[in-house]
Amino acid sequence: MIAPTTFNITTLLVLAITIWVLAVRYRTRPDNNWPLFYYIALVAYTKKFEDVIDPGFVFVAVVGALLLRFEFMSGWVLKAVMYIETACLAYVILRCLQVLFGSG
Repeated sequence: MIAPTTFNITTLLVLAITIWVLAVRYRTRPDNNWPLFYYIALVAYTKKFEDVIDPGFVFVAVVGALLLRFEFMSGWVLKAVMYIETACLAYVILRCLQVLFGSG
């Protein structure tokens, strides 16, 4: 059972919204603004709780989201950036699960 602390609830919220962003990213156009709002919150979470998520992965995902937002790419480059962003978000999901369920 997850203890209802502020840290755990915030981590659970980050986990849920990360899963939502992954679903939205592949169902809508790449120039959607919602992932950018998510990344503002993720950077704030990363700054507040420094030992939970590696900032390198977060900043690579932010750069990928900005590249997708301004869509000057197409074809394989677009897919490569989306896969890199997906890998970074999968890392965020993995770390949140590890922190919540005790192996991190």
